[in-house]
Order: sequence, then C-alpha cells, then structure tokens
Amino acid sequence: MFKRIVVLTLLSVLIVAAKNGVKTYTFSLSNSATVGSAQLKPGDYRVKLDGAQIALIDEAGNRVDTPAKVEPADHKFDATSVVTTEEGGIKRLISIELGGTSNRVVFQ
Repeated sequence: MFKRIVVLTLLSVLIVAAKNGVKTYTFSLSNSATVGSAQLKPGDYRVKLDGAQIALIDEAGNRVDTPAKVEPADHKFDATSVVTTEEGGIKRLISIELGGTSNRVVFQ
C-alpha cells in the first residue's frame, strides 16, 4: 500500500512538472547556418523556451543562447520547421515554426 502511494505521488509530481516546465521542440539542419553570432553545424537540435530565454542545444549538449522572441502566427503549425535565408553565401536562421502550436521563434 505504501509503495502505491509513493508511486502515485511521484507520478503526480512529474505530470505537474511537465505541464509547468520548460517547453522543448526539435528540428534538424541539413546545412550549416548562423543564428545571431553563432554558427550551427548540420544535425539535430532542441529548442528550449523558458519565458524570454531561447536556447538551441545540439546532440552533443552544446548550448547556444541567442536573442529571439516568440510571436503568434495566424495558423497552427503541423510540424516544427526552420525558415532560413541565404545572404552572401551564408545561410541565416530566420525563424522556427513550432509544431503543434501557432507560435514561431523569430531570431533578431
């Protein structure tokens, strides 16, 4: 009986922490791109949103904090995707559309 109560309590804490915690989204880059003053290599990344703080984390755990803001869009995005532009042969990350939401992260 005591074990059941402990397990239920832990599950409740984890569920509440997941709902109130940091939101994380994933995306992949097929080519190198710059964001702010940082150079991102091709690979998989996680986007962490914690209030006004935006962090991009690669597979090795390297973290890039960069100025950005979350803006609402006029529709819900089906999947997380990146928007890039090329200037002078250099790809620049413009925004990330967050799948399952109507929000996008816009880099400055």
